[in-house]
Amino acid sequence: MNDAYREKLECYLASMIQAKQMLSKGIITSEDFARIDTIIADKYGVSSGSLYRGIDLIYSRVRGNMSHYEEVTECEK
Repeated sequence: MNDAYREKLECYLASMIQAKQMLSKGIITSEDFARIDTIIADKYGVSSGSLYRGIDLIYSRVRGNMSHYEEVTECEK
């Protein structure tokens, strides 16, 4: 990783820490957070497939992103 990209990446991460704190305090919604992430990533040149993007793919309260309810009810029939 070259120094210029590293500096841009650090700026992106510092900005996203602030956004994540605002999300955790309820100042912004998760939709706002996703929009902010896209804007900041574009600004600093961080690609959507980068490992440094802080988008949490597991967003449910039960730590899963798919409901098993439909499959369970089909199995019970």
